[in-house]
Amino acid sequence: MQRFDLSHQPTPLVVTVVDSLSRQLLPNADVADLVGRQNRITDDQGRAYLVWPSDGKIQLRVRQIGYQPRQIELERSATSSGVTIALNRVAYVLADVRATGRCSTQVDTTTLGLSAAVLGQLKQAAEKYNEFRRAYPFEATMERRSAAVPGGGDIKRITVSEERFGSDKFEVRYRPGNVIERGFGDFTVPILFISTLADSVFWNHHCFVARGFESYKGDRVIRLEFQPTADVDGPDYKGAALLDSATSMLLRVEFELANPPRRNGPKKLDGYTTFMSPSPFVVLPDTTGAEWWLRNPDTDEHSRPDYIQLLFVKELNYRKGKPPSYAGAKQN
Repeated sequence: MQRFDLSHQPTPLVVTVVDSLSRQLLPNADVADLVGRQNRITDDQGRAYLVWPSDGKIQLRVRQIGYQPRQIELERSATSSGVTIALNRVAYVLADVRATGRCSTQVDTTTLGLSAAVLGQLKQAAEKYNEFRRAYPFEATMERRSAAVPGGGDIKRITVSEERFGSDKFEVRYRPGNVIERGFGDFTVPILFISTLADSVFWNHHCFVARGFESYKGDRVIRLEFQPTADVDGPDYKGAALLDSATSMLLRVEFELANPPRRNGPKKLDGYTTFMSPSPFVVLPDTTGAEWWLRNPDTDEHSRPDYIQLLFVKELNYRKGKPPSYAGAKQN
């Protein structure tokens, strides 16, 4: 009879993540073993499944949008096969802002208080998007509408096309001071994607400041502005992110072209992206609009652009399993 050495079999660890006050289960929370490099997101029951390391010790980091992250160490000898981690809500507090040499006055990536708290939530939203599309790869069917804008009169023609993108090839890599792509005598300016906001290179080359609270479509939001650091002199992005002050969910990103090229290329670019939430605590791009000028725009801020474009998601099809839904869970 064959014998099995059970002492060397992997021992599972079930991590359940809940709200510290309501005890509500938190799906799509990020659960990471910082030493063993295990990364999971919780299911619709707020659970993530890991394996105990051979030494019986694990260092967990648990994060969720709208909550303060927690980092704890566990030992198998003192813990059963399951553990519940309670997270506390983020509290936004207005605070003074300091500046550094690479950022203009009152703009800084290392500020304490409100700016730091909002900055952390924005980056977490972007990182969670990347985690989500790895765990639940999807194909997006999108409609693109483009039009040339005449100097006067109405737009004569709108070009409509349908495109499909896989979640693994949906976005391009950010290049500081070089966001204009050129080829064959033409150029393109990629929109500012949500995954770019999770890119450490983007963070290292931008300054951020939370300007306080405002209203957006009836919601109280926090406006976090960003602009390139002083050492970036080529075309790049500047703009603002709007986050719901109650849930920290990303609602809208506005972007412009900073440091436009002196010669060939757009002289001005304005755009925005709004977001949808197909699964609790996760946001995906929904609609993006952009307009750009090939000539120097008039001093009149209402001058007409040369081109406009609208891109929106019509359908999402998941390739491997379905993510947690809002059914049976409280929507935040």
